[in-house]
Amino acid sequence: MRAQVEWLSTAEKDLIYEEALGLLERMGMKFGACKALDTLAGAGAAVDRETGVAKFPRALVERALKTCKRDIVLGGATPADDCVMDGEVHFTPSGTPNHTLDFETGEYRPSTHEDLREATIVADAQPAVDIMWPLVTGVDCPEEQQLFLDYSTVLKVSPLHIQHEIHADWQIEPLMRMMEVVCGSREEFRRRPRISFTMCTASPLSVNGPVLDTNITMAGYGTPILVYPMPIAGATAPITVAGTVTMDVAEWLGVMTAIKLSDPNAPVLMGAGTSVLDMRATTFSFGALEAGLMCAAVAEVGHHLGVPVLCPGLATDAKYGGIQAGFEKALKGLVCASAGADLITGGIGLLNGANVMSLPQIVIDGEIAAMIKRIVAAREVSHETVMAEMIERIGWAGNYLKEKETRTRVRAGETFFPTVATRLSFEMWKQSGTDEFKTASAEVRTILRAADERGPIMSAADIKAIDEIADRGAAEAVAKGLI
Repeated sequence: MRAQVEWLSTAEKDLIYEEALGLLERMGMKFGACKALDTLAGAGAAVDRETGVAKFPRALVERALKTCKRDIVLGGATPADDCVMDGEVHFTPSGTPNHTLDFETGEYRPSTHEDLREATIVADAQPAVDIMWPLVTGVDCPEEQQLFLDYSTVLKVSPLHIQHEIHADWQIEPLMRMMEVVCGSREEFRRRPRISFTMCTASPLSVNGPVLDTNITMAGYGTPILVYPMPIAGATAPITVAGTVTMDVAEWLGVMTAIKLSDPNAPVLMGAGTSVLDMRATTFSFGALEAGLMCAAVAEVGHHLGVPVLCPGLATDAKYGGIQAGFEKALKGLVCASAGADLITGGIGLLNGANVMSLPQIVIDGEIAAMIKRIVAAREVSHETVMAEMIERIGWAGNYLKEKETRTRVRAGETFFPTVATRLSFEMWKQSGTDEFKTASAEVRTILRAADERGPIMSAADIKAIDEIADRGAAEAVAKGLI
């Protein structure tokens, strides 16, 4: 027994793919001045140096697409911590907003790296979280240290694979030296890369060329690259679901081709960062129902093309962890999971269109993610699970509670037991004096207290090594005037 959902027909997937190829061939994609543009020109793309636009012959894109793989490994601290794109649904935080909703005071405030440390600890404690993405950006450090401090903060408290961003060439060598420390060598990093990067496009059909060059260099070291288009329906893309999905696919195909021309073995994932412009509120909506449909469509097209896909499923426009946050996250997350999205983000612990982080929301979203996983997971339907013999034996007495098989299967996880939601009687619930937010907040305190008692997961020597590398890399960049 397993969910079998199809959002697009084969003909519809083919149409979106064909139209995306046509856009790249006729309109092209704007790269600006960059090495990737030169590579495209050398491979047969029609390049306009003045505008920085490359037009892609269909054969060029299809040749690059044939080198893409579905079974990408996102390495963790040990093989047991790896996340493999194996057809199952995996969850990850995301967003890196620079504001936090402080659950102790109820106030919005600028985020700090202590918030990042605590958020990572709480997210790592959620069984449904499979890889890590820095949940906030701390504004309490110099710009040149930001990226390195993000990575080192997460590495010290979580063994999971880390997905983030990189923006400049000067950041590459310090990061790779850090990876030598945590992975053992650059060869081992290539085999099981501990980090991956998100490469965002700029809709419509544009990309920051120098940032792309930096990501291409990292791809050459074996770093997986998530190409993440972010078209906004009604603003930077057509208002229709199909039109926005087609732009997302076209932008992914264009950047994927540029990466693959430099290194055919580069692991590339597809992203579906689609959203909607709310014409009444004049704001961008990440939790809109159409955004969920777009994600489902992109996931199915991506799988049709043979690549893994990330969708921002647990997205909400809610400003606090209330009713709106619950139904938007659950509905969009389930839609993305039903389409078989390999990675679902959007993200865990984030509110207000992924612009603010809440620690209790991480716990709540962890439960939503766990429930979604259970819904789409396979369930056995066989003579053993139908239990017809037991039904006949017990007859009309109807008492299955005393059966050994009931106890065995409950202990083995046959049914899902929530920790945030309550199933108490009304009287017992009222007597407890708690609610979802209080329960989640108490869990946050318990998790953080346990982590403080446990300490960092890295050795003191490794911590010292990566901190020295980060400090030296930032200082050299400042000295050379690179930032």
